Amino acid sequence: MDAAEVFTFLHLLSVFWYVAGLAAVQIPLVRAWQSGEVTARWESLEEASHYQGVLLVPGAIAAVATGLFLWAQLDYSLVTTGWLIAVEALYIATLLVCLPLIGMGLRRARLAALQARRAGRTTPELEQAMADNVPLVFSGIATLLVPAMTALAVFRPG
Repeated sequence: MDAAEVFTFLHLLSVFWYVAGLAAVQIPLVRAWQSGEVTARWESLEEASHYQGVLLVPGAIAAVATGLFLWAQLDYSLVTTGWLIAVEALYIATLLVCLPLIGMGLRRARLAALQARRAGRTTPELEQAMADNVPLVFSGIATLLVPAMTALAVFRPG
């Protein structure tokens, strides 16, 4: 087994880790937004926050790191190969736009749900946080970027 095969294996594992993180965050996010009960919202947002830190962010970072090592091992130029630059741009958009916006929206909703849970009723802050769909929208965008990055990496156009 040569280094390229090892990096390919590690990259695939890290991509699966990232995708598992996306799913593990999105499912409780949707549950929180659909639920009207304060306790259910809080529990769902706590779960989403947990998986954001355990799966989503580390998986995204691992996917970027292993991908860079893999493409460098395969002798692709990271700055002159067109399709690879497109993959890098999508990764950067994911890491610097989507994931921080998911995190900020999730944190805001989670804190508002915690305050509402302590108050024993829905609060205006929680209703405002639930009216803001930023975590849902940007987790959906991050999900849509995965097939785009995959297609670029597999088909390596022009």
